[in-house]
Amino acid sequence: MDISPLLTVADFCRAVGISRSTWHKLKRQGATPAVVTIGGIQRIRKEAAEAWLAENETRGSTIH
Repeated sequence: MDISPLLTVADFCRAVGISRSTWHKLKRQGATPAVVTIGGIQRIRKEAAEAWLAENETRGSTIH
């Protein structure tokens, strides 16, 4: 079994530049990466965080 690194919600929020209140808003909307709950503490797998970022990436538009 390969166990990927786990991020806390606080670590994830810092890494992507969102507040905890934004995290909770996104969580209510079902728009956060999948979480693993261990001992009542939510963790995010590194792969889930990277997939979430890729899904939410927007491309800049180019003006010609």
